[in-house]
Amino acid sequence: MNKIRRLLDRFTADSSGMTLIEVIVAIAIMGIVATAAIGLAISSTIGSVSQQRRAIAVTVANAAMEKVSGLPASSLFSGRSKSAVNSSFTANVGTSGVSDTYQEYDHTLPLPGTQTVPIPAPVTQNGTPYTVTTIIGTCFENLGTNGGQIAGGDCRKTDSATYAPVTPTGYTPLTRVIVIVGWTAGQGCAVAGSCVYTISSLIDSHSDLEWKTNG
Repeated sequence: MNKIRRLLDRFTADSSGMTLIEVIVAIAIMGIVATAAIGLAISSTIGSVSQQRRAIAVTVANAAMEKVSGLPASSLFSGRSKSAVNSSFTANVGTSGVSDTYQEYDHTLPLPGTQTVPIPAPVTQNGTPYTVTTIIGTCFENLGTNGGQIAGGDCRKTDSATYAPVTPTGYTPLTRVIVIVGWTAGQGCAVAGSCVYTISSLIDSHSDLEWKTNG
């Protein structure tokens, strides 16, 4: 009986605890889980920072557009040389609206020392540098006075010329403003032009009618 008890005690002792192989397997599993968790945390952080940078770009673009909208239409092209305007249009020809816009520049000689609305302008927000490019030109919108013509619609060029012609009959000229904000911070934006936010707006530069109210 004592012999049987000793054998059972030995078996119980041998069965307690974990073997070296089991320990190694457990450590390996924990390492895999920890690696996956760290990778997920890093991806989440990168995604959060990327979204934050894009949100800032939206804010920067809106601020630039508000600045332009608050200026007199006659001053929008002040200080913009013909060559600088042409370069900005050429560099951003693939941006929506650029190919449908006539180039406009300051015809004053000599040119003012500064541009009222800088074409390129660097802006830094939260440590991230942004490049703000503001393109301003002319396009024509239908008045609806020509036969078969519908008023409104897209504001566009009426020919393939670079600069606006005399306003064609049945059209009205409008000023198109395109704000392009680009940044190269972060892995997904390392290549110039890969991270861009663009907004555009039309400005009616016509003078308001003056009404006679005193007879």
